[in-house]
Amino acid sequence: MKVKTTQPRKQRKALYNYKNHQRSKLLSTRLADFLRDQYGIKKIPLRVGDNVRVCRGEFRDFEGEVLEITKNLRCKIKECTFDKADGTQWHPAIHISNLVITKFAKEKKMDPWRANMIEKKAIYGF
Repeated sequence: MKVKTTQPRKQRKALYNYKNHQRSKLLSTRLADFLRDQYGIKKIPLRVGDNVRVCRGEFRDFEGEVLEITKNLRCKIKECTFDKADGTQWHPAIHISNLVITKFAKEKKMDPWRANMIEKKAIYGF
């Protein structure tokens, strides 16, 4: 969906009001080089359980499993944690554009929806 305004507050409002099928396009993340060669696609929507590598920021080169995807295009990764003053662990939200998928959630048996999407993208080049 194309937003026709440049005002940040309206951009933010549009982002929060996207429907799920519109948001999945925004949640697309790059694949690692070896997966790109294997499947013949560049990007695919991120899912909980995927293993990702952080490319930028304080957690650069950390690799871990996606625990949660928030509504504002950020996700929490299992291995990226801060220690709080009381000793508890805290997972900061990392923007999806800073991630690269290194392993899919269910490597043994791929999700049928995702397998179908990979097949379509490889053939038609979406």
